[in-house]
Amino acid sequence: MLNPPEPAKQGTQALRLLQRQRVVHLVRTSGPLARADLADRLGLARSVITAIVSELLDDRTLVELSARVEGPGYRGRPRVLLDCNPQAPRVLGIWIDEQRARIFVAGAAGNVTAEGETPTGGRSPASVIGSIIEISRQLTADSAGGAVAAAGVCIPGFVDGISGTVLESNLLGWPKVEMGQMISRALGIPTAVQDATQAVTLAEAIAGQAREVRSAVVLDYGRRVGIGLIIDGKPYVGATGVAGSIGHIPAFGGRARCRCGRIGCIDAGVSLNAVRAAEDSDLGGLTKDADTFREAIDRVAHTAMFVEALIDPEVLIIAGLVLEFDEIIDALEARIDEIRPPERRGRTSTVRSEIGHMNTPGKTGENNYRVSIIVALQQLDPDIAGMARMR
Repeated sequence: MLNPPEPAKQGTQALRLLQRQRVVHLVRTSGPLARADLADRLGLARSVITAIVSELLDDRTLVELSARVEGPGYRGRPRVLLDCNPQAPRVLGIWIDEQRARIFVAGAAGNVTAEGETPTGGRSPASVIGSIIEISRQLTADSAGGAVAAAGVCIPGFVDGISGTVLESNLLGWPKVEMGQMISRALGIPTAVQDATQAVTLAEAIAGQAREVRSAVVLDYGRRVGIGLIIDGKPYVGATGVAGSIGHIPAFGGRARCRCGRIGCIDAGVSLNAVRAAEDSDLGGLTKDADTFREAIDRVAHTAMFVEALIDPEVLIIAGLVLEFDEIIDALEARIDEIRPPERRGRTSTVRSEIGHMNTPGKTGENNYRVSIIVALQQLDPDIAGMARMR
């Protein structure tokens, strides 16, 4: 493993990585674009855009198209448009939750060319990882394109992003699993592993609601509760890489038994698993009059306000499975607005994630791949390979 760079250098490299990926994302979603368009829409200096584009052209992530003349009588220099290179190195994005693992093959610009999945419920880590490896090999063999250069794994849990080890995933019931090494050895490519909340936070910084702000808090609310932090324009994961892992912190007054075996953990009391009606087998059947519903929403809102007061972010981004349930998300936003102190009103805006990380009816994996592919794309940059902590 490469030695980590000096802190100041690492911070600069992390910011450049975000800028590079913001450029690629904008070209992919709105291109072809000229350099001046990128500078204007991303709010970056022309010199910064010129340097980033030069790097992306050198590594063949972007390509130049024929020059475009602006119109009849136009006397200026024709603008050269940039587009994503369909022949750029490919990556694997892998999203894992308590129900299934989804595997995506994508180009370096983020365009998905193939996908597959395998169930996770009730299976051992070795069995699931074996299926992921088998599907990955099949997808890369069957789909057109060059070799796959890197993989990115997103999983809910306590993750050591440097070693790629899942230290604990209570949601899946997995103990210590050296996932990154297992996948990397089998497929022969660098493999980054990130906690799902931190991965969503990175995606928000690159392509979501936080891409144009200096500070943000991500409230990842679903079958567990996680907090993501963006400070000085970059995701912040703390001294040891696990900042925001609040799910197994005991909540005052909590009485529910958690999957981890302890009593009163935040996840046990306020996650969507905790508030579903006892007779239901899924997340349906919730009503505004249910005591558990009201209490959970209240506690989540208070948690968000506490973190907001500490960080003073420009935006509070609500993400996760909660976005699929209009009644819950509406109630949560209303409660946040209600308890936000008068002196804080107008300082932080509450917004809903436009990325998400769960399935949405009518979608074909768009939400999942954006997160897992971004994690994989980090590994394509030789200057920041292994910098999963983004410190």
